Amino acid sequence: MARGAKWKTVLWCVGIAAVVLLLCSKSSPLFVFNDWMDANAFFTMGKSLFSGKVLYRDVFDHKGPVLHLIYGIGFLLDHTGFTGIFLLEIAALAVVLALGLRTASLLAGRSLHPAWVVVPAAGIAASRAFSHGGSAEEFMLPLLAAALYGLLKTLCKKHPMSLPSVLLQGFLAGCALWLKYTVLGFYLGWVLVLTVLYLKRRMYRELAQSCGAYLAGMALATLPWVVYFGIHAALDDWFICYFYDNLFLYSGNGGGPLTLIQHLWWAARDAAPVAVLAALFLVWCLIGRRYAEAGAVLVLGAGLACTSLAGGYYQYYGLIFSVFAPLGLALLAQIAVRLQSRPLAKAAPWLGLGAAFLSCWCLSPNKNLRGRDPDTLPQLRFARTITADPQASLLNYGTLDGGFYTATGLLPRGRYFYISNMPLEEQWTEQNGLLEQGAVTYVVALVDDLAERFPHYRCIDQCSYDGGEGTVTWYLYQRQ
Repeated sequence: MARGAKWKTVLWCVGIAAVVLLLCSKSSPLFVFNDWMDANAFFTMGKSLFSGKVLYRDVFDHKGPVLHLIYGIGFLLDHTGFTGIFLLEIAALAVVLALGLRTASLLAGRSLHPAWVVVPAAGIAASRAFSHGGSAEEFMLPLLAAALYGLLKTLCKKHPMSLPSVLLQGFLAGCALWLKYTVLGFYLGWVLVLTVLYLKRRMYRELAQSCGAYLAGMALATLPWVVYFGIHAALDDWFICYFYDNLFLYSGNGGGPLTLIQHLWWAARDAAPVAVLAALFLVWCLIGRRYAEAGAVLVLGAGLACTSLAGGYYQYYGLIFSVFAPLGLALLAQIAVRLQSRPLAKAAPWLGLGAAFLSCWCLSPNKNLRGRDPDTLPQLRFARTITADPQASLLNYGTLDGGFYTATGLLPRGRYFYISNMPLEEQWTEQNGLLEQGAVTYVVALVDDLAERFPHYRCIDQCSYDGGEGTVTWYLYQRQ
């Protein structure tokens, strides 16, 4: 691809990613503040990482250190808001779209105009699965898109993947492991397909070399974290929080194949545009008898489903399957070629762009939250009171991270700066101990009786609002 064409693709992908995320992500300027509790927990972890605290030892969360690093970079760009995260979301989606376009062009056998990426972009951002903005799944998608492109390229080009490429894929797989390990089924499927392909082509030496390169890449992605946690004597905290707690305390109640099928159905419902585009790809494979490509993608999808949907289910879990959305462009581009002679053919791309952006405006699950008055958000309202006190310290009591650490710019005083969904008695013990000692000057909570339980504090403000999941009331307490 010529340099001019590459820049054209980059500009299209970045521009389209920016527009759809501006309309759909709570991190965008149109939404004033991203109040999603998970995103704020990630932000607090990232802020703590870049403020001298040690992940998992000094501050607790159950997501991987790569995600906290990403949020730490976002914190460096904006200390009390999500502008930095919004820019990183744009970058991540732009990479997904660029790789998706290359994959679709590979399948179609010709270069597709970059305007095509508006179809999967709108399908991803306007779906129910894109329920907030800033999820781990968003930042995982570029890694999966790179793996998907590399595998299908090897399948279509009839020659082995170069060892530097395998090394890179191993490195990206290692990053995925330390971002959110529930996608490992995708990578197990990737390794399985590539192994079968090499064995079928009698590439035994290449297979052995690729195994070594892939494992070396994963080791390169892991080594910095081993050094980081080792230097801070926190290796045990890392493995207990990220693996043991996730596997045995947070994995949900698996219900076997029927539960997996039910969760897969919910994922297809919540990411309906993605499911439609993936189905179009399978139709294209059947029409063109591209059974190898269909089989490879089905193996990846099955592996991803088995490790990401077998436990509990949240609405945003379906977003991870968006990696397959651009594949549907192969059939759409084929149909477009046959319609080129129609009267509206020249206007069709612009009509498509308009329809895509309109769907983002009208169908986004966050559409009713655009343009809120900052005074109606407890995070921003309470922050004005808290930051006026130069000696302020804060505890988010009894619930997930409500975004008050983010809005105030304050660091948490304890390890358990919020209450997770895990049945860990020590998180309650620590938070109650802090309030019994009067160790923080301000407390935010979703209950109105803290003054009765902890006489050091009295309620000085309250604010009810709907963040998209029903009305809740936050209470602000101050130490007396």
